[in-house]
Amino acid sequence: MSRLTCYFIFVIHFYNVNTANILGLFSHTGKSHHMVFEPLLLKLAERGHNLTVASFFPAINPPPNYHEINFQGLYELRLESFDLSALENTNIFKKIPRLGSITSQVLQFQPFVTASLGICEKLTHFAPLLEALKGDYDVVLLENFTSDCMLGLLYAYGKSAPIVYMLSGTPMPWTSERIGADDNPSYVPLITAPFSSQMTLMDRLENTLLNIILKEWYYYEIQTKEKYILEKKFGKIQDLRELGKNISLMLTNSYHTLNGVKPVLPGMVEVGGLHLSSKREPLPPFIKKFLNDSSDDGVILFSFGSHIKTKSLPKYKEQIFVHALSKLKQRVIWKYEDSDEEGSLAGNILRVKWLPQYDLLRHEKIIAFISHGGLLGMTEAMAAGKPMIIIPIFGDQHSNAAAAVEAGVGIVVSYEDLNEDTLSNALKTVISDTMRKHTSLVSKIWADRDISPLDKAVFWTEHVIRWGKSTHLHSTARNLTFYQLSLLDVAAIIIFTITSLLIATIYLIYKMIHIFKKDTKEKLL
Repeated sequence: MSRLTCYFIFVIHFYNVNTANILGLFSHTGKSHHMVFEPLLLKLAERGHNLTVASFFPAINPPPNYHEINFQGLYELRLESFDLSALENTNIFKKIPRLGSITSQVLQFQPFVTASLGICEKLTHFAPLLEALKGDYDVVLLENFTSDCMLGLLYAYGKSAPIVYMLSGTPMPWTSERIGADDNPSYVPLITAPFSSQMTLMDRLENTLLNIILKEWYYYEIQTKEKYILEKKFGKIQDLRELGKNISLMLTNSYHTLNGVKPVLPGMVEVGGLHLSSKREPLPPFIKKFLNDSSDDGVILFSFGSHIKTKSLPKYKEQIFVHALSKLKQRVIWKYEDSDEEGSLAGNILRVKWLPQYDLLRHEKIIAFISHGGLLGMTEAMAAGKPMIIIPIFGDQHSNAAAAVEAGVGIVVSYEDLNEDTLSNALKTVISDTMRKHTSLVSKIWADRDISPLDKAVFWTEHVIRWGKSTHLHSTARNLTFYQLSLLDVAAIIIFTITSLLIATIYLIYKMIHIFKKDTKEKLL
């Protein structure tokens, strides 16, 4: 069969799907999460599907077949809301390194309990959503993060449409097991852990303990309590841990070139870079002028994303950045909320209130990126081939940073231990020809795919629409208990058998020696 014939078969198969009714449910208040999902939603609408999308972030100028349910006002949005000064309060557990790491990783999830339960309580009484749940749908797109309230609502309304999980990053600790994917903590670091795939014994111990602790934490702190909220309104519903297995597909905003190689199943599809657009918007004139006026040494981009409030940097930390960056030959563009509309220039540093991050990263004058380790920004830098200095703050940022280091495209600088020397040394390394060339090479490998992330997400979503609710993309491992999956029962049988044989052998030897001694004694007599 010729390549041309294969291509036409693929095109016909890809586009052979009837118009479907699609329900999208996104109850997280983080803007960066929704930025991952929206391109797929709009693309599906463009392809003629009818969408009903419930979220905190309405689309701008959506098409007529894109109906929105706006959650804004139900809960506070996570936009430039993280105060860095809060990190100045020392955690007493940090004096015991491993215990401190485990404790801090568990505690950082605690705010999500309040948010998830608060949102769940309001959604069970939110008339526009409840009315939408009465409709008929061919597929449901559902964010998987720190809530399963939507699963309970779908169950309460008797919805049997296939479910596609959408993840804004790599899987959560409670995610992979839902389709039977392997999350073996010996080489698969947790999303919150600062480990690469190559862990020491103590790293593996910490990773394993956290894997167990966080799964149980999620069940008792979120799923059990959300179930109680739902049952107050709708009566008895199925356990949310079991409902979590009622999915057909999982789309993860990751790609192994950057995020590390992990075992995946057909039902776990990597679409890292889903949010990236090939279109380029004109840069604001004052930023364009700043770039054009810069020397051939280039410009460094510095941004802590949409959630962290950069202006909350303690003054002494801010001065560390200013002093280290001021020594450079390069100019710096720094996203800083307290800046003027046209930016504020001091020396070689231009502070701007807002910046078109991906458009800037693709500019030829930008040579490196200083980031907090948010996956969207890191993915954009990876696509643009720009090396990174990563200063992780919370959540998945430590894990993202470790993955970038393992890929050779980033350097980690600890926020806690930040000083002028460590930052200056990191800057020298990241702008070196060696690192820039290596990052450019990895970027090309990252981009070398059989199909674009967006088209891949569309194909697999429509695959689920075509074939309906099914488990043909799953592994039967999801039905095994922990001890079965870990072969502890098999190991117990093997150990018992070997031990029994060993005891029997020792006993026989003892008896033979005893008989031999008895025979020898009788002969002597």
